[in-house]
Amino acid sequence: MSTLHKPNRALLERWMDETKVAFELCGECEGLHVRALQALEGVVDSRLLLEHYGLVFSTGLEVRPMALLPLAADLGRLNMDFPHLKIFLDIIDDATPQLVIAGFLPVHAGLSREQFAAFVVMTMEGTRQLAEECLRLDYLFPEGDPQRGSPSRSLH
Repeated sequence: MSTLHKPNRALLERWMDETKVAFELCGECEGLHVRALQALEGVVDSRLLLEHYGLVFSTGLEVRPMALLPLAADLGRLNMDFPHLKIFLDIIDDATPQLVIAGFLPVHAGLSREQFAAFVVMTMEGTRQLAEECLRLDYLFPEGDPQRGSPSRSLH
């Protein structure tokens, strides 16, 4: 049986390295920004955060304003198709709307490296699949879209 650990940031960084998930740190937050997901078309930011209640792995996709209504109508189906993810819209007046994709893992009882790796891999794969589907359904700005302005804001 694997040993359970109370995770801290240093342990998460070590486990990310051992799981072969490239990440970077920024000066604006405590998150581990996941390079592979940030490189996907439509992604504003993707990061793993250690909160007092557990791990939160969130990714924001920049939504075309004209796609808000069909995407809002499709949220129920998307949440059913990806039951391990929490999927919702984040709409702020002065920013481009975002579709937020989040995975959550409670860690009060401790966590093994194997559990951590399974959570990260499953969340990354689900996020990739969902981002591809959103691009296919034309909910997101495609790369190089001349009508798209500069990226709105990161999730900080």
